[in-house]
Amino acid sequence: MTTVTHALAPIILVKLFRLKNDTLSKYDYLWIAISGGLADVINPHIYLKDRLTSWSHGLPFWVVFSLLLLILSVCLKKKFRFQVAIFCSFAYLLHLFCDGISGGINLFYPVQNYFWGMTLVPFNYWIPLDVVNLLLVYYLFRWRRLRGGEI
Repeated sequence: MTTVTHALAPIILVKLFRLKNDTLSKYDYLWIAISGGLADVINPHIYLKDRLTSWSHGLPFWVVFSLLLLILSVCLKKKFRFQVAIFCSFAYLLHLFCDGISGGINLFYPVQNYFWGMTLVPFNYWIPLDVVNLLLVYYLFRWRRLRGGEI
């Protein structure tokens, strides 16, 4: 999937999960979106074979990233809450899952080679999925508020 979907899918899920008691700021959502797309940004790839040898597309880096987020949330309690750190970690893990169902990932790379995945979301659906995610984000964050439907 594209980086657009990786960034938008977690904020859609978090917004839907927290619809009634959303206390997250726009910056919190920005950090979640950045975390969702981070694996592709820090180690870009075009081909599936490149993704399978990408150190940012494995669980070992996710663990390191999650620990860094937790440390950051402890050090910056007021600016970067623990709850946001958990959502950012979830966003990164969701990225790995989405790549897993759209071709696969090398789950434990670079520590060990273990391919996991399938092609449930073929390449020709990636751009339409971006459009759907953009429309959902617009609806959840803007359209509902404009129409007075904010819960």
